[in-house]
Amino acid sequence: MLEVRTGPAGALARPRPDRVRRLAPPAAVVALYLAGSLALHHRVLGAFGTTTIGRVTADSDLFMWWLNWTPWALLHGENPLFTTYQHYPLGVNAMWNTGTPLLGLVFAPITLTAGPVAAYNTAMILGPVVSGVALAAALGPYVRRWVPRAVAGALYAFGPFHLAHTSAGHLNLVWSVLPPVLLYLVHVLFVRRLERPVRTGALVGVVLAAQTVLYTQTLAFGVLMLVVTAAVLAVRWPRRARAALPGLCRAGLGCLAAYVVLCAYPLYLILAGPVRPRAPIRDVEYSGADLGNAVVPTTLTAVRFTPDGLAERMQGHLGEQGGYLGPAMLAVAVVAVVAVRSTALRVAAIVGVIAYVFSLGPTLVIFNEHTGVPLPWRMFTGVPLLLEAEPVRLQVVVVLCVAVVVAIWLDRLPSMQPRAARVAAAALTVVALVSWLPADRQETQSAATPAFFAVAAHHLRPNEVVETYPRLNSWWYGGAEPLRWQVASGMAYRTTGGYFIGSDAEHEVLIESPWNRYQIGAAQVADGTGVPDDGSAADAGAELRSMGVTVVIVVPPPDPAAGPVLEWTRRVTGSPGEPVADAWLFRL
Repeated sequence: MLEVRTGPAGALARPRPDRVRRLAPPAAVVALYLAGSLALHHRVLGAFGTTTIGRVTADSDLFMWWLNWTPWALLHGENPLFTTYQHYPLGVNAMWNTGTPLLGLVFAPITLTAGPVAAYNTAMILGPVVSGVALAAALGPYVRRWVPRAVAGALYAFGPFHLAHTSAGHLNLVWSVLPPVLLYLVHVLFVRRLERPVRTGALVGVVLAAQTVLYTQTLAFGVLMLVVTAAVLAVRWPRRARAALPGLCRAGLGCLAAYVVLCAYPLYLILAGPVRPRAPIRDVEYSGADLGNAVVPTTLTAVRFTPDGLAERMQGHLGEQGGYLGPAMLAVAVVAVVAVRSTALRVAAIVGVIAYVFSLGPTLVIFNEHTGVPLPWRMFTGVPLLLEAEPVRLQVVVVLCVAVVVAIWLDRLPSMQPRAARVAAAALTVVALVSWLPADRQETQSAATPAFFAVAAHHLRPNEVVETYPRLNSWWYGGAEPLRWQVASGMAYRTTGGYFIGSDAEHEVLIESPWNRYQIGAAQVADGTGVPDDGSAADAGAELRSMGVTVVIVVPPPDPAAGPVLEWTRRVTGSPGEPVADAWLFRL
């Protein structure tokens, strides 16, 4: 029988004061971070199911599609890690894309009830909160007090890196939980004594497996920097490293065994799976950070002492310019390293410097000027998988290390002597923290969907393959909207289009489905550059049929191009078409 503790008058016993004291600080941190994230994204709160967070639509539509795909696939007997609902008939390999199946599972209750747009927005709001809380918790072995840990978590959660990727709608990078977890594992693996190395290693393998089905690039960077941290510690304490090596080897074997068991199929998809890219997916020379970003903030930072035009000269787009440090924060880091006798602080500073140098890529770039100066990342450009990584995204490790340095610095600051030095250091620290305040500049985009797709399932047969106009592509503004339409239909059809990383027989790398004759002709008649003849129309229709297309759905553009596009579609399909709500359906 369940026993209930009661007080003298039979009332339920109150929680123990020591338990309240333990839970109050982390609860306050969660509440503060959540309030901060809601404030940052206040523009989406009044239209949570009809707008998406991010300054472009392509990535928000893409992540929304994948958040929907995972639970839908599991409920309908489909493979959550491979789909032919895009890029039919070849399909898309989720492990080479931003499938985030782990987040798809976590947010499935919201997706299945409130819809994928609400699930995406919820995930974007909670990502920085969870990442920041993870760092505040991971700092426990290194920092005694909760206030410095909370400040560090806030720097990590709402610092330049997460601001940049939030603006771009990069859900996979907003959820940067692995770096804080690895920070805690540094203490477990390299500082305290390993009592059960195999079991500990197996738990590490589970952590890495979870990150594999969240975002593989963060996994690669995390493992790389964990090795770098181990090397830094080994150089500093070679005797302790030699003594710990047998236990670490056993932990490594446990980690590898657990990881391979859990990730055998995802690893197959990455290394030998269908439609994976067969050539480099980006030019590595343009995948590093711009050195100018270290001292020049973007418009996403509230306090800026440099002209906006200078920021616009930096390499990359706004969503990848998250490497701002600033003179004040750099000064705090230097003073902390010199003034504070802390091994953890100095190791964090060293690892942060290494991560920053790596983040610059293979060649030094200053305000978009390629100097030709080779950098250490060049040694990784021949390493499989790391070759595909974008070193600019190592900035997440840099921000983490800065936050760790600040946390330890704040923890020791009250004991600094003399008083005048303490006051000056505190003033410098306040300036540094203020210099990282986010600006109220996070944007939203409409997630409106043509009315037809809400009833599309009533007008389509099972297993239909659809070609849509406008064409589904990788354009940042509007290109991936047909993915949102497909989701709104309840995944009532497969589509030949797609926004993805993959390949086909003719292309070693694709980021969208190739143009077909129908779409080429539609583009010509829409912009008035030509009217394809009947032979071209017949060829376009034959090509669609060879691809398995059974229906063409046209959402007419609100301009004079609508008429020519509809007429071209009639000629290609041989069907007069059926108007349904705000779209036209043509059956081949």
